[in-house]
Amino acid sequence: MPALPRQLSTLRTVLALLAILLDPFGLTTATDGASSRLLNQLQANAYGDAGARQQIAVVIIDDAFLRQRESHWPLPYNEQSKLFRQLLAYRPAAVMVDLMYSYDHSRGRNGDSSRFLSNVFERYRAAGVPLYLANSGSTESNALPIFTEVSEPALVSWSGYEDQYPLAAETAYGWMDSAAFALYRSYCTRHACQPLPATAQLAGEQPPIALQWGGDPAREQRLVSDVNQCASSSGLWSRIFSQLAQSVFWRLSAPTETRCPFHLTITASALATTVPEERAVLRELLGDRLVMVGASISSAEDLTSSPVHGKLPGVYAHAMALDNLIEYGQDYIAAPPQLFNTEIDVLDLLEFIFALVILWFHSARSGLLPGHRLAFAIGATLCLLLISVLLYQLRVTPVNILGLLLLIGVLLPEEPESPSLPSTSTRKESSCANPSHCSAPCCSAVPATQPD
Repeated sequence: MPALPRQLSTLRTVLALLAILLDPFGLTTATDGASSRLLNQLQANAYGDAGARQQIAVVIIDDAFLRQRESHWPLPYNEQSKLFRQLLAYRPAAVMVDLMYSYDHSRGRNGDSSRFLSNVFERYRAAGVPLYLANSGSTESNALPIFTEVSEPALVSWSGYEDQYPLAAETAYGWMDSAAFALYRSYCTRHACQPLPATAQLAGEQPPIALQWGGDPAREQRLVSDVNQCASSSGLWSRIFSQLAQSVFWRLSAPTETRCPFHLTITASALATTVPEERAVLRELLGDRLVMVGASISSAEDLTSSPVHGKLPGVYAHAMALDNLIEYGQDYIAAPPQLFNTEIDVLDLLEFIFALVILWFHSARSGLLPGHRLAFAIGATLCLLLISVLLYQLRVTPVNILGLLLLIGVLLPEEPESPSLPSTSTRKESSCANPSHCSAPCCSAVPATQPD
């Protein structure tokens, strides 16, 4: 290989390896995020359909409820007191309210008082139903004392965890359990669980959860709502092929069908039913379940992003984290620890080694046939997929599969450089320089030597 192409190949190798470790311009982060979303979508097809999901329900206060009540947002305390009385009548195992009670909005309103709601919350304590209220962990916006006296805090806001979900985090009030982990503690008082961290601080020292989302809605959902607007369920391989096609051709394909939330969802309007048959269904669905109450109000959106469902009310992130805890215990999916107090972890080293093998093969394959190069590319891709499956089984976040596949696709199909051959004129001059190998046309051009 000539000197300049060899130097360019070496430089390209060094730059590719540095790109994996240093993440210039966020390129590695972008492909890593896309890889996580794609794999989360694919793995959602096989995520547990029973067990954990049967323990959780979500109650949503929506615009239809406000219109039915001829009310407004924030929902007056007297309306909230009716709602939570109705919920308590169905005997849930525990309740987490993903609504902020930072200030008393009943002031100046006749016929409304925060004491109405506080009295209902006191009934939960008397009935032995644990009640958790959303807590920001900040002194500026937090639950009013009248509510904190009759409930337990559940942290719903934190920073420094990117898109992962912590078990606990440090706040202005000290360490506090997150909403999902607080409910999981309650769940473990009635079910067999692995030993839990004794304090919120010890829980905060555990790695955060890399949420694995579920796919299709619960089978019981059709008992309380119309599921015809949800994406129709198809075979496993058909869904996988559709998801891959949508990910590749997302700019050209039509918008995907709406996917309904994974967990059983009951609207606040449904709780007020007086029909005996409907009340019996709700009693069966909500009884002894961990219930999360959230809001989906168009003028006051609190949204989370699901790789499977798109934008959802924020309460579903807490529900999914709780589901992961019940499904996996403390062996949930998490990122590997970082090395040497840097942002580099074990997966980064694994990707580095994989890329090093690909780049070494690219520089050393000049003698291989095209079929062998293709076989190596296919083998490397299968190896990458097997690594991803193994990491999922080990409950470790996936490798940057899209970035590494891109590296394989860019380098391996390229034709290797052939060794440069001397030009025709050079070969001719070389032959003429050796009379013993002199060809006829060449020798005819050589002047005859005159005898002395």
